[in-house]
Amino acid sequence: MREGGSTQRAAWRMMRLSAAVVAASLVLRFWPAITLLDRVELRTLDWRFAHRGTRRPCPDVVILAVDDDSIGELGRWPWRRDRFARVIRALKKAGARAIVFDIFFAEPDTSGEGQKADAELVAATREAGNVYHAAFGHPLGQRPEQTPATGLDQKKGWPEARLLRGRGFNAVAELHELGAVTTPMPALLKAAAGVGFVNVVDSGDGVFRHTFPIALRKAVPYPSLALVVCADLLGVSQEQVSIEPGRCVRLGDKRVIPIDRSGRMLVDFAGGAQTYPHVPVRDLLGAGGASGLPAGGFEDKIVLVAVTAQGLYDLRACPFSTVYNGAETQANIIGDILEGRFLRRAPGEVVALVMVMAGVIMWFGFWRLRPLGAVVYAAAAVIAYNWLCVWLFGARGYVLDMVAPNMVLLGCTLGLLALRLMGEESERERVRETLAKFVPPEIVDRVVEEEPEALLRGQRRVLTVMFADLRGYTTTSGQMRPEEAVELLNRFFLLAHEVIWEFEGTLDKYIGDGLMAFFNAPAEQKDHALRAVQTAVVMQERIHANRGEWEFLGMPDLAAGVGISTGEAVVGYIGTGERMQYTAIGPHVNLAARLEPINKDLGTEILISQPTYDLVAEAVETRPHAGIEVRGFPEPMTVYEVLDVTRPIR
Repeated sequence: MREGGSTQRAAWRMMRLSAAVVAASLVLRFWPAITLLDRVELRTLDWRFAHRGTRRPCPDVVILAVDDDSIGELGRWPWRRDRFARVIRALKKAGARAIVFDIFFAEPDTSGEGQKADAELVAATREAGNVYHAAFGHPLGQRPEQTPATGLDQKKGWPEARLLRGRGFNAVAELHELGAVTTPMPALLKAAAGVGFVNVVDSGDGVFRHTFPIALRKAVPYPSLALVVCADLLGVSQEQVSIEPGRCVRLGDKRVIPIDRSGRMLVDFAGGAQTYPHVPVRDLLGAGGASGLPAGGFEDKIVLVAVTAQGLYDLRACPFSTVYNGAETQANIIGDILEGRFLRRAPGEVVALVMVMAGVIMWFGFWRLRPLGAVVYAAAAVIAYNWLCVWLFGARGYVLDMVAPNMVLLGCTLGLLALRLMGEESERERVRETLAKFVPPEIVDRVVEEEPEALLRGQRRVLTVMFADLRGYTTTSGQMRPEEAVELLNRFFLLAHEVIWEFEGTLDKYIGDGLMAFFNAPAEQKDHALRAVQTAVVMQERIHANRGEWEFLGMPDLAAGVGISTGEAVVGYIGTGERMQYTAIGPHVNLAARLEPINKDLGTEILISQPTYDLVAEAVETRPHAGIEVRGFPEPMTVYEVLDVTRPIR
């Protein structure tokens, strides 16, 4: 049927459009040269951080800050190395579990007693046994300005860590590679419990969200400072470390650190500046080295020693703030690894599947729903998906792409809505053109605006059906020239047409020298029975009034018989292919058609059935005719001859 074919074609058009939107979005998401989408996606990550807000930081990590007050009390910067030796011994005495310096000691102390101060720092580092020092990794092709201790000895890397080379890719190409490493002084390098680079990574938009847990130098893995500290604290040796480029770094069976295809770990920041507790160095050393801290303030803590004085520390924008201390980033990394709290970004295949499913969901909704319902459905889908992304991030640390799937959702919404509206407008025009042949313009506008689809589906409705037929036309037309017969018939049809439309009836069809019309469809009419009866009465009046015209056309005794009945019928488009007809079918349609020829037997002009009479009895003058046998109906019935309308509609 036409409706089914039209619906199927519309569904296929919507499916093709959804597939095109998904394909375009997939290209934008995964095309290597496109970075704008990545940057927008990173901004949504920042928004998720802000929405989640500050969480509890790892309670085992404390920052010992060389702040402005400490410098003001203990002496201007840079301090001699023996002061840091005092810091190490004070922290060891306070029970610190690990002492981590985010301060570089790459060159000898140049103060007056620098050699002695360096020796004190080395000795304190060796004696404590839990001191970790920072190195700095330089990108490929970039050489450090000063190179007294560059080129980290391979024995100080992690050459015994297993670098896996599976899955058909080059492992070296999947990890960050260092061109050179600026290390602590050789003696300090030897005395330290561990050394690692402290590089964090600009995500490409000036915000530092990533770090490299592992980097390569000459195909040998080198750890970050945070990874060295955490591996030791978790009791994981080099031999227990395995690196799966593009997937993860495994610290034995203790931790699995997710990394992306560039070898980066996404840092799960606990909050903005000062989220991790800061303790000024002056509170640790105090006057004469006496601690001003409460007992147990550093006991069993991982203490990050870093410079936070204004103008001296490195500012690194993070998702929470544009002014953020690099040492706080290190604190977050250590806390994340120790607590096993990692942000896991959805792999590309999952993102692609989500995008395809988004297209399918949009197609399914727009195919089945009306435009307003489809818009509500689309808005609900967008809200639900973004809520899911925010919830997964806050509750599970899972980072699901927001930009590309939202492009699919919004792109499909706009495209499918436009396609749907264009299709419906086309359908409205088709219905309008068809109905205009049978229904007055004001009824056409009302029906098309309300629900044109109902016309195609078909409806069961109570109608009043009218059949009218010319009396004696067949005999008379045989004696007339063909053009005169056609002219006479057309004049009658024009008169009948005008009256039917005057009372907002639907002219169904012309049947030889007769016609069929009905009322209460496609637009509802509460007084449909009275409209039909008054149409028949006015039609007869105008036929009688135009006797001069009929005499001129060669049929002076022109008369018409009318049969009317009211009852339930099925109304809608019926037919196949392009030959569709808006019509009504049902027992009362047949009854009206059977009443019309009975007028000739009874010598009447208008006959109505009992159901019609029941609806118009108070407004119409009638004469009953009982016991009338109607062809096709088993029982005789009473029919009513209409004489006049006593209470006209207008």
